[in-house]
Amino acid sequence: MQQQSLKLTDSFINLLVNLPETGMGYQIVKVVLKSGQILHQHKVINSELLMLEPNEKITIKDIDKIELDK
Repeated sequence: MQQQSLKLTDSFINLLVNLPETGMGYQIVKVVLKSGQILHQHKVINSELLMLEPNEKITIKDIDKIELDK
């Protein structure tokens, strides 16, 4: 099964561009949804594509904030 991705908004892209990469061309982030749910250890490629698990059904409007996952 192909992994789904979600194109981030310019505001999230600008935030992530100014944060360090976890590896070459990607960051591991924590995604906080407006519902209060937190998604840990998600990969963002090139600061713009959030990779989703096959069972995750979220839209860009569901995201409250994104930060690096420690």
